[in-house]
Amino acid sequence: MGANMFRLLRTIAVNVLVLGLMLVAVEGLTSIVLLVYDVVTTPFPAELNHTRYDPDLGWVNIPNVHVTNLYGPNTYLTTNEQGFRNDQTFDIAVPKGKFRILCSGDSFTLGWGVDNDHVWCERLKSYNPRLETVNMGQSGYGVDQAYLWYKRDGSKFQHHIQLLAFITEDFLRMSFDTYGGYAKPVMKEQHGTLVTTNVPVPRHSYDHSWLTAQAGNLEAWRTFQFIKRALKKSGMIRAESRATESMTGDTLEQTRRVLRKLFADLKQVNEQQLSHLVLVYFPVESELTVEAPREWIDFIEAEAAAQNIILINFFDDFQSLPHQEIVAMYRKIDGHFTERGNEFAAKILYEKLSHHPDLATVFSSNGHQ
Repeated sequence: MGANMFRLLRTIAVNVLVLGLMLVAVEGLTSIVLLVYDVVTTPFPAELNHTRYDPDLGWVNIPNVHVTNLYGPNTYLTTNEQGFRNDQTFDIAVPKGKFRILCSGDSFTLGWGVDNDHVWCERLKSYNPRLETVNMGQSGYGVDQAYLWYKRDGSKFQHHIQLLAFITEDFLRMSFDTYGGYAKPVMKEQHGTLVTTNVPVPRHSYDHSWLTAQAGNLEAWRTFQFIKRALKKSGMIRAESRATESMTGDTLEQTRRVLRKLFADLKQVNEQQLSHLVLVYFPVESELTVEAPREWIDFIEAEAAAQNIILINFFDDFQSLPHQEIVAMYRKIDGHFTERGNEFAAKILYEKLSHHPDLATVFSSNGHQ
């Protein structure tokens, strides 16, 4: 009787083990199938069509690119030979009879989701035929990268106004050494001086763009998590970037110190070439439809006033619109300005610039002095 019971228990144990192994195999196969599906169906970032690795900035536009259907049918992006999102190439000097505005910023300035003709920076020209606009916006840029790109490539071009446009997230990006998996520089204030760190920017994420683009899918795969954990313990790869952390305490104060120095430097650079620095704050849709914290815009308003820098805050202009109008200003899929949003921004911006007392001589003069 004891032998029969032992054989029965052994048979049950073997069957349970086989069933367990089959379930593990099915689970593993299902995981692989789902991973392959996610990889196949995940679109590559649109930016890979027009950007390349840059050791100073992380990424920058490729010159002379034309992508016909980048954001949809006939929604094109073109860069000039200087890497700016413009259909024309610019001389260093402002053409006679023109005045030039240089637009610095992130994807809202680049014009993510619309073609070259409908970006707010380009639409400014429709309100004054003497106006020439240079688009130095770039997807994913923090205020630090916009500043560094302007200092390196933009400041050599004569201009009457530099618009430095930003959303709240652009300040948060400044303390991180990656964005979307791609490495970037980090600026710090040390002993009263701006210092750029993480340069040359590590290029491994750019050399393996496919893996970087699939990072989210791979992170969800348990086998990848196990391998990654083992490599970290062995020291073969470094720990996670601080990009997953919240900005609090010392990090927050460090970012604010950098911004103070950055704004002061931009103001000085612009004044040296008889130009005006103008800060432009764009709210995102969620900030208009829910009660959002205002500490960043309060800080920017106070800092602009302290340094006597012009600030154009679009918050009230957008919030004063009916809800349906607000919704129409933003793309549902990614939250960027629609063509309507870009046009609204250009119209209000031109009105405020052209009627600002400090800029009256710019809009009434006959070209760069």
